[in-house]
Amino acid sequence: MVKAFVQAARLRTLPLAIGSIVVGSALAAFFYEHDWRITALALLTAILLQVLSNFANDYGDFKKGTDDDTRQDRALASGSLTIHQMKNALILTSILTLICGVSLLWISFDSVNFGFIGLFVIGLLSIGAAIKYTVGKNPYGYSTLGDVAVFIFFGLVAVLGTYYLQSGKFDHGFYASIVPACAIGLLATGVLNINNIRDIEGDKMNGKITLAARLGKSAAEYYQLVLVLLGVGLLFLFFQRSTSSQGLLVLLVGGLFIFHWLKLRSLQNTKENRPAYNKLLKFHVLLSLLMVIVMTLMLR
Repeated sequence: MVKAFVQAARLRTLPLAIGSIVVGSALAAFFYEHDWRITALALLTAILLQVLSNFANDYGDFKKGTDDDTRQDRALASGSLTIHQMKNALILTSILTLICGVSLLWISFDSVNFGFIGLFVIGLLSIGAAIKYTVGKNPYGYSTLGDVAVFIFFGLVAVLGTYYLQSGKFDHGFYASIVPACAIGLLATGVLNINNIRDIEGDKMNGKITLAARLGKSAAEYYQLVLVLLGVGLLFLFFQRSTSSQGLLVLLVGGLFIFHWLKLRSLQNTKENRPAYNKLLKFHVLLSLLMVIVMTLMLR
């Protein structure tokens, strides 16, 4: 059973959540100050939110018939877990996320003030968004809004929220950090888009109209190129305008994203190529993590 829950948690997606927090903390340290306790709790909260989202995705897609017994990589579809077990996991993970989030806010603010209440509401919205992506009536992941949600929560909320938790200020650094926050959100959206390109045919058959399904394979691939180029371009702009670095390392890593995109374009959307798409997903995550590492080093 433990192995099944680990599978459902989809640990390979965690670098995205971790990367957003690391970038937010690095920006806070560069412009203002940094507290390792806040970083640690923010990382734990983000990881729990990501696991919650993955559990909910497994549950929601199975309940709606999007995942059938051919999806042996999904816990419910493969029969590794029961619906009752997954429901309990969703409840427990939601509670743990809430406890961890409140602890994070208390350490950051040390009292219930405007900042505490505002971020608490955002935290509740994040938990709701993690579940509502595929669960319940009219899940937004089935109506082309998944990309917007990933951009907002992995980019703006995670990066800027972490910066504010560290500094407690809406200062020059906060506003300058909007640019890299958008870049991280765009790169995270690229992961979702590759996943949706891979699943276009199956999603259409089950009424899951992702943005990739609505655009079609070719247009979704060019949309991927826009996400990557815009994300890398924004990071380069940030380093040019807000730091003493020229941002050349950002462009170097950006070149790897282009090679990745060319491989994506060369794939035909067939069942036989599903493993190849999965490798591209992992590679995109690794490239995004490499970009986070480069950013962190350049901000020191």
